[in-house]
Amino acid sequence: MRISRKNLLYSSIILISFLLVTNLYAASVNEPQLKSRFGDWRVFTHEINGENLCYIASTPIKQDPNDRNWNPNFFISKIKLNGKNYNQPSLYIGYKLKEETSVSIKILNSTFRLATDEARERAWLVTEDEEQKIIEAMKKGYQMIIKGTSEFGTNTTDHYSLKGVIRSLQELDSICP
Repeated sequence: MRISRKNLLYSSIILISFLLVTNLYAASVNEPQLKSRFGDWRVFTHEINGENLCYIASTPIKQDPNDRNWNPNFFISKIKLNGKNYNQPSLYIGYKLKEETSVSIKILNSTFRLATDEARERAWLVTEDEEQKIIEAMKKGYQMIIKGTSEFGTNTTDHYSLKGVIRSLQELDSICP
């Protein structure tokens, strides 16, 4: 079967058009965008259903036990509720927590207890007052220690550096007023 130059040209145009459309679609699928990095904290934006979500995030600088594999992240998201903006701390622990246990966070001399979701993989503070207190403690502290217990009874400790958290919160407020 012989392919003419005309057919080859049309096939090439169709293939290139397909690749362009595919790449444009892939580019339009929204992934979180890293806006900046300060110390051990990163500032992100993420467009979801036309809404802009802004948050800062960090990962532990040290984990115990160190022979296990889990990938926790601590977030502070900018939330708009009833016309008011506020910062909401939350945690993705990276494993399933033991039933009826909580997660604790220690910063300086303050300890905070976090509630967990039904899947027992995420945790957050229950009241806005506690959210404000932990953010203030984070601004004053140098490290945050998060403890939890896995569904298998393994006690875990994640050490987060608070280096850069103040500047990250300032940047969060500036990009998502």
